[in-house]
Amino acid sequence: MALTLEALARTLGGRLDGPAPGPTITGIAPITEAGPDQITFLTEVKQVGKHLEELRHSRAAAVIAAEKAGPLPLPAIRFPSAYQGLLAALAYFHPEPPWRPGIHPTAFVDEDATVDPTAMVGPLAVVEAGAVIGPRARIDAQVFVGRGARVGAGAHLYPQVVLREGCRVGDDSIIHSGAVIGSDGFGFHTTAAGHAKIPQVGVVEIGARVEIGANVTIDRATMGCTRVGDGTKIDNLVHLAHNVQVGKDCLIVAQVGLSGSTILEDRVTLAGQVGTVGHVRVGRGTTVAARGVVTEDVPPGQVVSGFPLKPHAEEKRIMLAQRRLPELVRTVHRLEAELARLTEELARLTKDGS
Repeated sequence: MALTLEALARTLGGRLDGPAPGPTITGIAPITEAGPDQITFLTEVKQVGKHLEELRHSRAAAVIAAEKAGPLPLPAIRFPSAYQGLLAALAYFHPEPPWRPGIHPTAFVDEDATVDPTAMVGPLAVVEAGAVIGPRARIDAQVFVGRGARVGAGAHLYPQVVLREGCRVGDDSIIHSGAVIGSDGFGFHTTAAGHAKIPQVGVVEIGARVEIGANVTIDRATMGCTRVGDGTKIDNLVHLAHNVQVGKDCLIVAQVGLSGSTILEDRVTLAGQVGTVGHVRVGRGTTVAARGVVTEDVPPGQVVSGFPLKPHAEEKRIMLAQRRLPELVRTVHRLEAELARLTEELARLTKDGS
């Protein structure tokens, strides 16, 4: 894996900014941790000034940086975008570990299931009747794939994922450990006798190139389909309730909770701990800032926050005003005292004048 800086630049597709062939590079590490045989990474142009002092004191041999980052104290490999270089370097120094297709002897695969010869089913995994595991799919240890479920080509289910009956995962999607796809939706009819369970007979459909974080729960639809669109990325500890519809290329950050039948149009971003009431629609390209609560439909292209939801700029002004409340209260008390004094003085002057 070790390469001279010049060879590494050529391999990664960047431009060498420094003497050739340069030092030998064996890996990549953060600025404050990199050693003399490692390359480090400088964030995008707007953050360069913040990290220049760290870079001057770094032990790294070289740095990955954007073309527009300006002069740097270390030899560099330049890219149009620093993240373009970072992705290439990480892929080079930390390639995906190899795996072999086939079914592990301890796995249970029902005779009525279909597993492509190029797929892998790991130790103690369960694949029930009617399930289909597509080409190059990877089913890791202790994964459960229920009756009639489908896993697309190149998809990867990490250890202890549960894919319940009838649910579908698209091509090249990734689901991390502990995620449960297709658990029953929270549906009950309350009567004098108690809470009667409403059967949840729908499914979950995960699109292509979706990534789902650890311990995410996505409920099956009461009827029909709970859906996550192509290219969407979901962080850890997110809950999608029954019949939620998530569009393409959305970003959903940790601890978000979407109530039943919420609709996210394409390219919506929900920051951490956002919540929604049921049956609301968030328009295409909208961003809801952290801890925002969506209680009504939001038009496309908005940046909103708070509870109740409002434009993010307005919410920031409100938060700034809240920080000044103790000062404002003292000011009001002072003005009240002054007003009382002036009122008393006016009364005295009026009495004397009479």
